[in-house]
Amino acid sequence: MPPSGFNRKAVKGALAFVQGCYEDLLDDVRSGKFQTYEEAIQYELGLIEKALVKLHIDPEGNLIER
Repeated sequence: MPPSGFNRKAVKGALAFVQGCYEDLLDDVRSGKFQTYEEAIQYELGLIEKALVKLHIDPEGNLIER
């Protein structure tokens, strides 16, 4: 059961987004882009924050730009 107020499509989309963030983070860490794990995580958190400002999940569960 999805969290209250969110349909399955919205939850699935949110989880796919988080999965993509972790995959990008792992690639960046493996490539040596960052000197520390903390630096890499802070960078990824900044990207997620930017996405949260720009994106919204509508009542039908679609990810849309604000």
